[in-house]
Amino acid sequence: MKAAVIGLGWWGKQIIKCLDDSQKITITHAYDPQIDRNDLIFSDFSVSSDQDFDAIIDNPDIDAVILATPNQFHESQVISAANKGKQVFCEKPVALKYESVKKMAQACQDNNVILGVGHERRWEPAMVRLKNMLDNNELGKILHMETNFSHDIFMKLDRSSWRLDPQYAPAGGMTALGIHLTDFFVSFLGPAEKIYAKTGSIALEHPQKDTLSVNIKFKNNISASLAVMISTPFYGRFNVFGENGWVEIREISNVDFDDPAEFIYCNKDGKRIVEQYDVVNTVKMNFEEWADAISGKSDYRIKIEEVISNVQILESIINASASDKVIEINQ
Repeated sequence: MKAAVIGLGWWGKQIIKCLDDSQKITITHAYDPQIDRNDLIFSDFSVSSDQDFDAIIDNPDIDAVILATPNQFHESQVISAANKGKQVFCEKPVALKYESVKKMAQACQDNNVILGVGHERRWEPAMVRLKNMLDNNELGKILHMETNFSHDIFMKLDRSSWRLDPQYAPAGGMTALGIHLTDFFVSFLGPAEKIYAKTGSIALEHPQKDTLSVNIKFKNNISASLAVMISTPFYGRFNVFGENGWVEIREISNVDFDDPAEFIYCNKDGKRIVEQYDVVNTVKMNFEEWADAISGKSDYRIKIEEVISNVQILESIINASASDKVIEINQ
């Protein structure tokens, strides 16, 4: 499958690098109005820079577009590409509002497009191990989940960056980091029912936010909580508590380092088993499963209903943190 990457910030370039040896997806074109055509990303990876977004979605030789663009462009770009018959992969968050993601999902459905989403963390071996345990009911009835994903990498950005702009990246680190955590919650627990969230400006000045805490009640009556801070060194943890035991997954470093994850399982008798899981190319695994789904070889594990549920949670977190009220999800 021939694809074009739209958006060549750090992550857009990372996608091209991760797919360099893929036998299923070939990046033939890339475009970013902010990037010079002499940038080494084009020459080092034999990627064409001669077409803009409109030309790319009109190009019959390009099968798919990969959107690594700022959040505010996702809706129009997904819909435009889908209406041109292109398969679409969109970085997270797919949208900031429920009504927006519904329009995007409808455009994909109308044009037989499978929407890929940048939730590559679902392919992390430790999280796959946890998902299998939950599917096999090894922890018994689930009581609660809690998680923290924090990183101060964003403090290195210019304060005018869209990634720190509450209009385009609201609720602190939610759209960059927290959205992965709620994606895990949705894949494990299904849709949410009630949400309360608080943000703070501690290291950053208002209106920019650097702390976020969230409490969620899911429709199956299970509770979950998450915290995200963008002004502290990297920290990653995911906990699941069940009647027959608990699991804690700890990440030592961010995706750009090759440190293993630690998986701790405590069984009903209180015995703890510690395992380590090495880093794998989760970006490539996500894209290639999406490509296989497009060709009819397999299913894509990120279902559109889950994408919509996650955006509902995101929008509710944004609204709850702004209003200091509990938000109920009624759709």
